[in-house]
Amino acid sequence: MNMDEKTETLMSVIERLTSLLADENKFLSDRKIAPIGARVEEKDKLCKAFELLVRGLVKDGDSIGEVERGLQQGLHEMGVNLKGLVDTNVTSLKRAIDANERLMSAVRDAAIQCTPKAGNYTHSGNLSPGSRIGAKAPSPVTINQVL
Repeated sequence: MNMDEKTETLMSVIERLTSLLADENKFLSDRKIAPIGARVEEKDKLCKAFELLVRGLVKDGDSIGEVERGLQQGLHEMGVNLKGLVDTNVTSLKRAIDANERLMSAVRDAAIQCTPKAGNYTHSGNLSPGSRIGAKAPSPVTINQVL
């Protein structure tokens, strides 16, 4: 495979990855998480293919000058576009993860507050976290082992 063919192959992978990331970014901004999960495997394969192709081009770095000038410019433009999409994707994913963590933390805290339990005092004389004065303790359950 000559350098032009390697470059064209890389450009086709970048084109598919760009399309996938643009869709994923749109889903993240619309808060539609379900369709993203279906594309994780394809995204992983494309990223691995991209990495292998880039390593191959870097390995043949002495021959990079053989690549047609138009392909070099096209590859550069696609790379800049891909970097912008990746940066947006990272930011959007971090935001979605943080929002989900805050939601789960709020649900956990609410569940702790709603769970009745007897109050316990700490060594300093304060009630232990989650304790409520006057809250009814859960009923004890026993099993009749005679039967």
